[in-house]
Amino acid sequence: MAFAQPFPLAAAAQKIHQPAFGPDLAVRLICPECRDPNPNIVEEFGSGDLVCGSCGLVLGDRIVDTRSEWRTFANDEGDDPSRVGAASDPLLEGIEQLDTLISYRDGGTGIARELQRAASRSQSSRSERNLLTAFRDIGSWCDQFSLPKTISDIAKQLYKRSDEEKLLRGKPLEAVIAACIFIACRQAHVPRTFREICNLTHVSKKSLGQCYKALEQAFNLSPGATAQVNANGSNPSTGPENLLVRYCNHLDLPANVQSICGDIIVAARQHGVADGRSPVSIAGGAIYFTCHLLGKPKSSRDISVVAGVSEGTIKLVYRLYYLEREKLVKEEWIKEGRADLDRLPVER
Repeated sequence: MAFAQPFPLAAAAQKIHQPAFGPDLAVRLICPECRDPNPNIVEEFGSGDLVCGSCGLVLGDRIVDTRSEWRTFANDEGDDPSRVGAASDPLLEGIEQLDTLISYRDGGTGIARELQRAASRSQSSRSERNLLTAFRDIGSWCDQFSLPKTISDIAKQLYKRSDEEKLLRGKPLEAVIAACIFIACRQAHVPRTFREICNLTHVSKKSLGQCYKALEQAFNLSPGATAQVNANGSNPSTGPENLLVRYCNHLDLPANVQSICGDIIVAARQHGVADGRSPVSIAGGAIYFTCHLLGKPKSSRDISVVAGVSEGTIKLVYRLYYLEREKLVKEEWIKEGRADLDRLPVER
């Protein structure tokens, strides 16, 4: 038996070429009403319709817009922003907000470094770069402190205004940013102490105080300007009552401890007890007093860690409250069995 090929099984199999997918160019879309061999088909991307430009017949609906996204859906007229990149920041008005990144891969010739240097010089000036750096630091620090975006925007606005008016020329950038965040917290009624801001930004208390005083005088940010002052003359944004919420949450105390502690602080202010003490010291001492009064004692060490004050300061405020305990504790608390003066320890 003879074969045409010596090894027929080794012959290469013939490949079957599958037809590639593509549009059929022999098919044309024409209007059934006009039947014009050269139809005027208009694509209305705003409504998603395919319309005949001659007679107005709708030939199709829900068409997909395959164009680039360089359009806006706003009703008012204005610039047509691209939907590429981050959202525009109104505080950076007049500053180019789009960055150009040049790859480092240049084959070792060093051209990429030269291009990056030229691009950084041409894109923005030194003042604009400093402003962008400050905004970036304010955003990152507010995120670390779990502060809302409102405070971040207020701090950015304060820094931009101080930078434009050259109010803190020569001061460290970190100190100016810390002062802006502190003022923004006061204006937004989210109290933060000097110690907390210093621990966050690693700025000395002296530098923070100098920048804060300068901004306070320049912007007329007196306690009456940043928040409404109550009848007793205390600022509610930095009062010890507002610090109780965070301190009690960190100490895992129930809600009734916070409410009673707030009433005790108000009563102490009315009777002039512990006047002149800082809000942090008053809040720590009041929590220590209230916890023992309600039979849910917390050690002074735990309160000291949360409040950021020494144990001696907490016990000093507690002794002042203990001497006036009959004026601070309401009789209804004792009658209801929630409070007991005998639970209060004698601190000497």
